[in-house]
Amino acid sequence: MDTKTKTKKRKVIIWLSVILALVIIAAVVATVLIVLGSRSDKIVSGNHVHQSALPVTKGRVEAKDDYTLVAESDSYRLYYWEPRFSILIENKETGAVLESTVSDEKDDHKNNDDWTGTMKSGIAIGTIEKTTKFSDRIDMNNAKNEIETYYTDNGIYAKISFPDYGISVGVEVSLLDDELVVRIPEESIKEEKEGTYIYTISPFQFLGYTYLGEENGYMLIPDGNGALINLDDKEGRYASGFAGLVYGTDVGLTDIVKTSTLWERYETVTSANPVLAPVFGMAHTDDQIAYLGIVESGDQRATIEAHPNGARIDYNRCFARFLLRDVYNQPLSNSATANTALTVEADRLHSDLTVRYCLLSGEDANYMGMAKAYRQYLLDTGKIEKRNLSYNTRVDVLGVEREEFLMGTTSVPMTTADQLEDIYAELRREGVANVLTVYHGWQKGGLYDLPITKYKADGSIGGTGDLTKLILDEAEQGNTIYLYNDALQVNATTNSSTYSVMKKVNKRTFENDVNGQVYDTFYYLMPNKAGENLAGLSESAVKEGVKNMALTGITGQLFSYSYKGNYYSRTDTMDMFVDAVEAVDEDMNLLLETPNQYLWKYADAMLDMPLGSSDYLYIDEEVPFLSLVLKGIVPTYSEFVNFEANKTENFLNMVEAGMYPSFYVTAEDSSKLIYTNSSNLYSLEFDSYRDTIAQYDRELRALAEKVGTSTITNHEILSNGLVKVTYENGVVIYVNYTESALSDGGVTVDALSYKVGE
Repeated sequence: MDTKTKTKKRKVIIWLSVILALVIIAAVVATVLIVLGSRSDKIVSGNHVHQSALPVTKGRVEAKDDYTLVAESDSYRLYYWEPRFSILIENKETGAVLESTVSDEKDDHKNNDDWTGTMKSGIAIGTIEKTTKFSDRIDMNNAKNEIETYYTDNGIYAKISFPDYGISVGVEVSLLDDELVVRIPEESIKEEKEGTYIYTISPFQFLGYTYLGEENGYMLIPDGNGALINLDDKEGRYASGFAGLVYGTDVGLTDIVKTSTLWERYETVTSANPVLAPVFGMAHTDDQIAYLGIVESGDQRATIEAHPNGARIDYNRCFARFLLRDVYNQPLSNSATANTALTVEADRLHSDLTVRYCLLSGEDANYMGMAKAYRQYLLDTGKIEKRNLSYNTRVDVLGVEREEFLMGTTSVPMTTADQLEDIYAELRREGVANVLTVYHGWQKGGLYDLPITKYKADGSIGGTGDLTKLILDEAEQGNTIYLYNDALQVNATTNSSTYSVMKKVNKRTFENDVNGQVYDTFYYLMPNKAGENLAGLSESAVKEGVKNMALTGITGQLFSYSYKGNYYSRTDTMDMFVDAVEAVDEDMNLLLETPNQYLWKYADAMLDMPLGSSDYLYIDEEVPFLSLVLKGIVPTYSEFVNFEANKTENFLNMVEAGMYPSFYVTAEDSSKLIYTNSSNLYSLEFDSYRDTIAQYDRELRALAEKVGTSTITNHEILSNGLVKVTYENGVVIYVNYTESALSDGGVTVDALSYKVGE
């Protein structure tokens, strides 16, 4: 072989070796990439991250070629579309789908760029400028953004940046069995441009959206006991929908509008119900797919919103909006009439922002399924505990009020300890046993001598000795008396409060104007001081053998405040209230008045729970959602029957909800209260309600005995209007709110009545 031939052969071998080496290198690189992908590491290309290698399932999502399967459980698949940060949830058995953004096919092209951008983005962020001027609502379509997606075992983690605003957040989306968990870690929230801040964050605000009346179903809102907004075509009747700040208004930031009154004494407008539970829901009843959203963290600064079609846009949607910063009016001088400047909070909310979506299908894709999911969540997480469910009729009494007299005030005794003993004796003769009583105005100085710092009863009801003896004696008879304690309010007329009252974020003292006959203005205690007073009262009462307290004030208020130049958030206040109640709960039996969810675990029973809603125009149906959740777990007591205009409907509401009745009575005639702060209370005298109390006790006690400790397993509003409530032990209760007899199968229920079956 000549030299030339050898050279050619050598070159061929070299080239073949090079090619083989390249093939090996390519294989190694591919293997590394696969391993890296399996370890949830990102694979970056430009501003985006390559999609997961999991296959796209066809069927109902066939047209969603942009979506990629990123997680799968036994019942659901989770798909993801990175450019819009959009997700799609598919039921594996039925193919029913919940989308988080409006698809191009469902865009009605009626909206401006801002709304269109929000509709087609999985996240929307409201920004605010240091100049106190609200600026943009930014999303994945109307603002320059960069997104990096990391694939996890259960979904994705996306880092989303808006460089023009210096804002970035990280969002973790995980499919965990039948739950979707969306979490924005606190440490991932960045504000890096001076003077531009995050105002609100709304993740997946269109999850499960529908257009006009194209699909049947409803949205659940946490108004009162619960209410539904149907997905039917609203024909543009409503300009807005429901928006409720969880746990009520933050009075430390918000200027309270004075209540409308008649003759400066009587309220003419009823306040809306506060949001006690951070939940919302969406149900597509034809497709039998639904979810219950639970705000799991960040709830102290979250707003629950549900907007029917026609409210700005023609899409039904419900979601949680997190308020990271707010604005308030800062007075420019110490004058009471000083001008104010709108000011941005100096610091933002520091908390993870988490929404847990309980996914529901089939027979559970409705508000009853949502109630069962919420009940199980509360039990599993220890946010509620099963309590003694023994039936008791609640008969509260008013002890002492005060009216003006010469240069001061004088006592107006309404129910003494001896008179309460007589009331119990009369109730026993009527067959009413095991009464629960909250004693209002027992303390020295009467009902509005606040705060209460020690166990000392007013002399005009018999003093501490008589009250203690009554409590202990009646306990042996099966009647339980609780000391009523507003642990939050301060009456500056009767107590020195200079250094203990709450100041708003703008450093002005918060004032609660009540338009009272004797006392006009009350203040709130700082949370730590409220806790100290509560502990002091508890300790002194327990020493006397009194271990029952009905707590209000701190149970339903949550606010930001300032102290010595420092700012304290609602998170701080919540933590202090929880610590205070938890400490007292170790030694006392506690009833909590209309409590927020974070205190439910400490309640032996809940008082003054709403039976209805705020009756907003856009509400289509009231449902006893909270009662469906709580029945069989913790006793709940209604608001006072005395003050209900339609007592028949109110009674049937209690039958339907499994709630226990409440009465507020006095031994003396209520006309004696005309010159006191309780002048708005009327028709209180026990003699007028003896027979009604006995009737309610007979009927509702009999129902409670049939139901026992069972939870509610189903609640239906039948097509003819009859309400059917089914319990775990098989008991069925029918309630007829109409003026005609109604039937279900072989069961006929008279007008405005109820019937118990199996």
